[in-house]
Amino acid sequence: MNMRSLLILDMSFTLKMFKERQLEQALESRKLNGYFSHVISVHPLAGLFETGDGRYGKPLITEIDASHVFVEGKVGVSRYLQFLPPLNLVLAQINLINLLLKMSKKSKVDVVRIGDPYFLGVIGWLTSRLLQVPLAIRVCFNYDQLYKITGKAVFPRLFGFRSFEKMIERFVFPRCTLVAGANQNNLDYAIANGANPNNGVVFRYGNLIHPLHFTDPDSRGECMKLLSELGVHGNYLATVSRLEKMKQPEQNILVMKSLVDAGYNVSFVFIGDGSMKDELEEMTEKLGLREHVVFAGNRTQEWVGKVLPTARLVLSPHMGRGLTEACLAGIPIVAYDCDWQGEIIRSGETGELVAEGDWKEMALRASKLLDDPKRSRQLGNQARRVAMEMMSPKTLEAIEVASYERLFKKI
Repeated sequence: MNMRSLLILDMSFTLKMFKERQLEQALESRKLNGYFSHVISVHPLAGLFETGDGRYGKPLITEIDASHVFVEGKVGVSRYLQFLPPLNLVLAQINLINLLLKMSKKSKVDVVRIGDPYFLGVIGWLTSRLLQVPLAIRVCFNYDQLYKITGKAVFPRLFGFRSFEKMIERFVFPRCTLVAGANQNNLDYAIANGANPNNGVVFRYGNLIHPLHFTDPDSRGECMKLLSELGVHGNYLATVSRLEKMKQPEQNILVMKSLVDAGYNVSFVFIGDGSMKDELEEMTEKLGLREHVVFAGNRTQEWVGKVLPTARLVLSPHMGRGLTEACLAGIPIVAYDCDWQGEIIRSGETGELVAEGDWKEMALRASKLLDDPKRSRQLGNQARRVAMEMMSPKTLEAIEVASYERLFKKI
């Protein structure tokens, strides 16, 4: 097998976030069990999450291991230019690209992979052109669907208008030699916006998931102490999601209001954090649910893996990787028919799927599952069986390797 090198541009998490949340498996998976002998992972705007002078200067390079380095870009070259943010950002990104070109040539990078068709798309396309290597993309969102929910551009501060982002999409997608959707829905979105269907494939989440989630839910250890620390006792529902508009977290509160008013003695746990937290807490207070709703914030994978199997039910207005984790926990799920969720949640088989935005129907389905523990267990067990097969790390790893092999044969 030829030794290959990968340059991957991704803004999902900084290195600190990966470590704090025990998401190292997502980083390790990029090497595809040694298929890529060297990986350069890059977060071009990691400086956004720093304070003071940490936001500015040269990119930070951290060696994860002998075959993997993590590069974190800044939002400016100097704090003295902080009053000219556009210029400061452009200069910082030019420095970053120059560094990546040097590192990539030294490591003999064979392919550049990006995580979105916008900011990363522009930088990735330019870098791949200068290196004269193919450009690949892993599409993790249906951005058109997100726009319908939020009414906002994906990167409003960078590009301002969705119409401008659509122009960038139409430029980047056709120039990707490999287009990998995190699911079929996301791949269909890319193809609808210019990606060549002959270059399309699905790279699901399975080999990015912490190994604990694949273990028997009953063997993951005691979690009652973890729950009691949150003030959660008795039956509880949960979701694993960022508290952002695109994830529609307010829908969970509406469902909880309906269940509590109907006499159900249940709590709800939000696992995740985001810009809507204050708004959601205020909504909870106004609806009289303060004693029923808990905001657990971001948690480690061990915490999530132990807590999820004891939930009575999971609500999923819109979950990504968290939906996989919930299925692997063997818990019944009520989900909106949104994004990829209908690919794994099938009503009466692996959970209950309802029309997007229909929180009243979601509450009705949830109440029926709360009333029928036996059926709930059956749906949860079947969801786990389907997820174990659909998200098999070994199978997905083989699919990725085969896709890259086809890519390299084209050039």
